[in-house]
Amino acid sequence: MPIEDSKEGGPTVTITANELKELRRVFDQLCFFAEKAPKKDRLGDIQSKLIEIRRPGNGYSSNDYLHDESDNLAALEEEQCRLMEEMEEIESRPEQFIRPQDTGIAMKSLGKRMSKREIQDLMWEVDEKVDGVIDWEEFHLMFERNVKDTSGLEPSSFYHMVQFMIYDRDNNGKVSIDETMNMLYGRLGRAKMEMTIAKLFGGDDGMPIVEIGYQGGEIDFAHYLRVSRVEQRKLFGASELGRNLSEKKKKSNNK
Repeated sequence: MPIEDSKEGGPTVTITANELKELRRVFDQLCFFAEKAPKKDRLGDIQSKLIEIRRPGNGYSSNDYLHDESDNLAALEEEQCRLMEEMEEIESRPEQFIRPQDTGIAMKSLGKRMSKREIQDLMWEVDEKVDGVIDWEEFHLMFERNVKDTSGLEPSSFYHMVQFMIYDRDNNGKVSIDETMNMLYGRLGRAKMEMTIAKLFGGDDGMPIVEIGYQGGEIDFAHYLRVSRVEQRKLFGASELGRNLSEKKKKSNNK
């Protein structure tokens, strides 16, 4: 859910052009994620080794950083080229979609391990066509429904993962104040943006923001998810249904 104060029947929240662009980026990132993730990790390792080998003064010769003959320059460049071709093949497939294993590995990369049943439940939230995968149309619809939800009842576990990945533009597994501000300003305006930032990066009940770490402060997915769920419960409590249930509960307790 968007972490903001909202009333039923209030102004409609719109998805900005920049958000739509970032939403597409995250969709592309999640498609075949289970196949791409290990290749990306290996490409990162290769790049680090190549930088070390090519460092001025190295002379492209053996050194303590190179552990065996397979780590020579030519072999690394050949592997790098092969992996890049494999990545290009995956990303150019005519049909792009997110599978259960992609969702599970993506969640694991954010520090949250899930059972097969939990992953199936997550997919169910979005899989309107009931074909076992999530395409762009379903993905976009999921995001739009959650952004515009004012009841707190919209299934949102998949949305929270996606929203976090939208904020996390450098893909370091953490969300910074700067990254979040850039995305929220267009959707909420300054006042609501500052309230949302305070809830995410401050303590409970509006405690001051503790600006530590990169870009003025960072939070991980576990923290983001915890705050988001608290705010979703508040959103439901403020909805007409939530208020009615609360009144019924009070009356029942007073009997």
